[in-house]
Amino acid sequence: MIDYYDHCDEEGNPTRVEVNLSLIEDAPNRDKPWLLWLFVKTAAKENDRFTAFFDDLIATLEGKLDAVYGGSITKEGWHEFYFYASTSKKFENFTSEVMTRHGGYPYERGISRDAKWEMYQERLYPDGFNLLAIQNRHTLQALIEEGDSLSIPREVEHYFFFQTPTALQRFEKTMGDHGFSPKEHITDDQSDYAYGLTLAKKDNVTAETIHETTAFLYELVLQEHGHYQGWSTVLA
Repeated sequence: MIDYYDHCDEEGNPTRVEVNLSLIEDAPNRDKPWLLWLFVKTAAKENDRFTAFFDDLIATLEGKLDAVYGGSITKEGWHEFYFYASTSKKFENFTSEVMTRHGGYPYERGISRDAKWEMYQERLYPDGFNLLAIQNRHTLQALIEEGDSLSIPREVEHYFFFQTPTALQRFEKTMGDHGFSPKEHITDDQSDYAYGLTLAKKDNVTAETIHETTAFLYELVLQEHGHYQGWSTVLA
């Protein structure tokens, strides 16, 4: 599944990262140790012409090199496309053919050996907070599609897991001071994070509120070395 998230890079530039999330299950794929990259400069937002180019690029590299699309980084007008393949032979030939078919874009390209898939795992795949941002966007979109008025307060449940019962208890007490009420405790002996907690609080679920709440909870649960697994609610 291909998805995206937005953040700022090390220099503070707004950046959108598109990532093939499904590749994480087999990363690193030792059969595809070559990182192939193509950087394309565009003067405006993506349009039908650019979409046709992108589709052609993926189809060509998948068909000719059995390459997999890892993702892309977009910032300051540049689109950085990354692929992994078992060989880098004729990569330049195939990309030249694509660029000829969709002329007019300044571009750069290159190859490197990345058997550990460091580019994918360290720069493309989202960290815990950005994974949460992706989940937030999907949940809100599902509510909107059902006609929900996000500004109406309703009970919102949040899910957490910890390595020790002591950490869970400390977190639960802290969150009580912030107006969150416990709803359920669970134990999963098969997991390293065996102690689960569901907390609830009445709130609206506008994008701004959800962003602030989940960022707050994410930072607090890290202090107890726990995991925040997201939230859910009912239609209002």
